[in-house]
Amino acid sequence: MIIMKRYIFLFAIISIAVSSCTKDLKDLNVNPNSPTSISPGPLMTYVELETAQQCDRRSSVGFCMMFVQQTASLLTDDLEGDKYLKSINEGELFDFTYQNITPELSSLLSMTRDNPDQSNDYWMAMIWRVLVYSRLTDVYGDIPYSEAGKGYTNQIYKPAYDNQQNIYTSMLQELDSAAQELDPLKATMGNADIVYSGNISQWKKLAYSLMLRIGMHLSKVTPDQAQQWVQKALAGGVIMNNSDNCYINQLNVYNQPQANPISFFFKKFNILSLGDIKISNTFLTYLNMTQDPRLPVYCSLPNGDNTPANQKGLPNGYDAQSIAGYPGGADLSTYSTFNANYILPLGAPTFLVTAAEDQLLLAEASARGWISGNAQTYYVNAVQASMSQMSLYGATISPLQTAAYLALNPYPAGGTLNQQIQTIANQYWVSTFMDGYASYDNWRRTGYPVLTPVNYTGNASNGTIPRRLAYPQDEYSVNGTNVQAAIQQQGPDNYTTRVWWDKQ
Repeated sequence: MIIMKRYIFLFAIISIAVSSCTKDLKDLNVNPNSPTSISPGPLMTYVELETAQQCDRRSSVGFCMMFVQQTASLLTDDLEGDKYLKSINEGELFDFTYQNITPELSSLLSMTRDNPDQSNDYWMAMIWRVLVYSRLTDVYGDIPYSEAGKGYTNQIYKPAYDNQQNIYTSMLQELDSAAQELDPLKATMGNADIVYSGNISQWKKLAYSLMLRIGMHLSKVTPDQAQQWVQKALAGGVIMNNSDNCYINQLNVYNQPQANPISFFFKKFNILSLGDIKISNTFLTYLNMTQDPRLPVYCSLPNGDNTPANQKGLPNGYDAQSIAGYPGGADLSTYSTFNANYILPLGAPTFLVTAAEDQLLLAEASARGWISGNAQTYYVNAVQASMSQMSLYGATISPLQTAAYLALNPYPAGGTLNQQIQTIANQYWVSTFMDGYASYDNWRRTGYPVLTPVNYTGNASNGTIPRRLAYPQDEYSVNGTNVQAAIQQQGPDNYTTRVWWDKQ
């Protein structure tokens, strides 16, 4: 039934996104369990859309964004991430990925792997696979990787968990191979790829951008390897302009997965009206302190007022009872939330990899002496790219506003390395708002921004900001031997165990 529902969904989205593939639709009702019953195009459309839907998981909005104090909530039985309470929702991203993305992605790779005419499609899918699983391993640590999805092709229904170090080695090698093998002289799936329409130059930039991101994640654990991979990524060519950003251009419809995932999540659970998710006081205070012109794009009061002076952030670690003792009061209508006019429409884009992110990572790499190029220039370019990116939300930040912001928040060229990394990481925290996974990864890696943990009664992390999420409980039932082996290797399945690249 699950497989049939997926293929019914595929049928529905083809007419919207993949007009060039309609000749294959007659096969969908013939053998819906066969990965060869449709062409690669619809599968690619599906996995791209579903990857964006990873962002509406509580794993992102309810945990990662709350861990790094971009958002806050008074709830204690759901969206409780800012209190570090144990939650049954920690495994949601894990389950969603393996149930909703892995089967189709594995089928796509299987049907294109040995077909020379579809080699570009294969390598594009391989790059996308790295994007999907890099997000997953960064949140959980050891995960099924080499055997993921092989229930369909190899009858492996209980996949082994790979340790994160090996996963990282594989992902970097796969990106390197993909970037080398992509050939602009060969055919692609065209518009069925709803991100780049099969543009090989842009796919290569995505491959090298992921190499840059993953390479920088090695900065704490294997800095020499980090430097080598970052140098290779820069030499290959990363995303430097917003025109090459990797994002899903969502549709303004109340339907998953075409709609913006966070917007759909907010509307489905009436979050704006109930006040269940607010902008964290930590985040809003920083935006105000730095006079950030992105503040009225990101934030507004529930009544739609986005005047910066009127915004108020909700403190992390409070509940419906304790908030009464907070100076800001208990009236949730006076606290800022996501701006429904800019970042929260159903048709708002979902950003996955951006020029702003890449330029900030290059700024850090330059500050560390790993690459040529001026760190200050990379930093300035990153800020300009982030401000300009707001136009895709329908907002306008002028060059004069950007210049004024940079004058108030300059790169500390004469400062210490820690001061430089802090400035870059703080900017990364702001620029990756709405991508909780990226924000959380960079905070764990750099230690910036400096955050004050909460110590809510009954928390599951000893009053420290969590370092990972726990595996879903059903994994212990269906794949118990392998998950126990992963725990034996990685450490206890809890908030305080660090993933491999986050080791102290």
